[in-house]
Amino acid sequence: MSTTKIAATLYQLQQLDLELERLIAEQQALVSSLQGDSALKRLRAEHNIAQQQLHLGLQAQKEAEWALEELDRRMRMQEQRLYSGVVTNPKELYALQQEVQHLRAQQNRQEEMALEVIFATESLQEIANSKTEALREAEEKWAELNAVGLIRRDQLDVKRQQLQANREQFVSDLDADLLKRYEALKRTKQGRAVSKVDQNSCQWCRVILTPSELQRVRVSTDLQMCSNCGRILYYDR
Repeated sequence: MSTTKIAATLYQLQQLDLELERLIAEQQALVSSLQGDSALKRLRAEHNIAQQQLHLGLQAQKEAEWALEELDRRMRMQEQRLYSGVVTNPKELYALQQEVQHLRAQQNRQEEMALEVIFATESLQEIANSKTEALREAEEKWAELNAVGLIRRDQLDVKRQQLQANREQFVSDLDADLLKRYEALKRTKQGRAVSKVDQNSCQWCRVILTPSELQRVRVSTDLQMCSNCGRILYYDR
């Protein structure tokens, strides 16, 4: 491949990269605008908090119910011993009666506590349902207002994927060292590694090339660099 064709190839790659940069910048700006207004963000935050509180409430309810079940199991077991006639010693019988009464008192307190937790969880469920419905309505309204933006976002995503696929195919045919040189220049030259010669000048920095520099750009077997900005010069015949 001639030097002129190499410079032309790198220039084409740069055009692809610039278009990708433009698409990505537009995507980022669009995604930012599609995040929703402050009211929608507030509703999302409130919804998340309500869901977290409901989760904690349901967990507390389960624990209260498990504790009540355990007390009920222990009391039934001790009542069975008390009324089965197995225990005949008066002292042991009295101790067993005391334990049953203690368990019954515990059970009553736990029932009250479990009811309080259930009522609190029901209240949290109502709040969570309300927040979910408010968020759903707000997001539907937002989606209607931003339908064009959503369509454009999807279009940009498809186009970006196509450009990235084209670029991957494009660079697969390039020499690895040449590609490395291009990428290094692009990082240090504001994303512009190649500058087209326009009206005998470097298109990027507008410095006029001398006749000898123009001649080298046209016929040299080596890539020529702008003496001012250091970019690869591309001469379009």
